[in-house]
Amino acid sequence: MTAPAADPESGFVPLPDAGRIAYQIHGQNTGRIPVLLIRPLGGTMALWGAFRELLAREFRVISFDLRGTGHSSPDRAWPTTRGLARDSIQVLAHLGVARAHVFGISLGGMTATWLALLAPTRVARLCVASTPACGLALSGAGLRRELALAACFARPRADVEAKLVERILSSGFRAAHPERVDEIERAVRAEPASRTDLIKHALAGLRHDTRAELSQIHLPTLVLAGQYDTLLGIEPARALSDAILGSRFEIVADSGHDLTLEQPRVTAEIVAEFLLARDTSHG
Repeated sequence: MTAPAADPESGFVPLPDAGRIAYQIHGQNTGRIPVLLIRPLGGTMALWGAFRELLAREFRVISFDLRGTGHSSPDRAWPTTRGLARDSIQVLAHLGVARAHVFGISLGGMTATWLALLAPTRVARLCVASTPACGLALSGAGLRRELALAACFARPRADVEAKLVERILSSGFRAAHPERVDEIERAVRAEPASRTDLIKHALAGLRHDTRAELSQIHLPTLVLAGQYDTLLGIEPARALSDAILGSRFEIVADSGHDLTLEQPRVTAEIVAEFLLARDTSHG
């Protein structure tokens, strides 16, 4: 990978309902199709961290805060993953980006899937991680984990989001990297989302269902799953990949649900290789 990116460009995208979305652009490589990153539940775009920095050495990388997180305005309605995809399209339109590679993880992967369905001409390549076709597709262990996540909402406001992010990390990662876990928690606590917005996003994820539409995706697609993802498990992500014609499926070793936090370098390398690969299976 080439030299590190310069300081990011930042600003706000105005929305039709008078809201706004905060964004940043990292990287200076304007000769390649840019990459749009879409966040999971919990944390602002600052949590992309090393994963985003590594991608920015090869691409212009656009990231943004979902409504109700970071510096973006709250969502006045009850959001859906389809609606979050429309917000993502607004970001690309405002920035004058006609076509982008799209990467999303978990809730962001669900949103990215809808983006590919709603605006296929805007998506060059689709990459989703830790993402099911249906939001209720949790493993048995994941159902128990979901109850633990739900318990996080009962905590004081300052603790809710930090504990949500911590719960998503695998037990092995938390045990092996306590300093990194503390660093992630501090980053989340610095810009906490409201309990209401977190619940709205969680429910949007649970209501997500693209099973009937996945056959309509005819884009080069990569689906990633963490080896130790006890929240979703591997099989729902594999099933998503199987439902998308020509999709490639890959398991990231030694990672839980959030690959970008637990294995940022490995995940960035896999994603960059996929985005830079010559297309031999799609027209």
